[in-house]
Amino acid sequence: MFSSIKKYIIGFFVLCGGLLMAFLTGKSAGKKNEKVKSVKKNIKKTKKAINTKKKKISNVKKKTYKKKNVGTKEAADYLKKFAKGKKK
Repeated sequence: MFSSIKKYIIGFFVLCGGLLMAFLTGKSAGKKNEKVKSVKKNIKKTKKAINTKKKKISNVKKKTYKKKNVGTKEAADYLKKFAKGKKK
């Protein structure tokens, strides 16, 4: 009778010890800082990319194109030449 109770008690402590070991030695322990660092690096990269694109867009917007004053006769001649070039 005593031996059967002994088995259950020992089994209980072994089970508790195994659960405690599994909880304390988990793979995710201490990985939080590494994940946060990688996320912060990605944020910096995207901010740099956004800033460079904004600069490029502002440079394009700053460019002014000069309109040429062309008479109607010159425009008609140009369109005729352009149309001939398209047909070929």
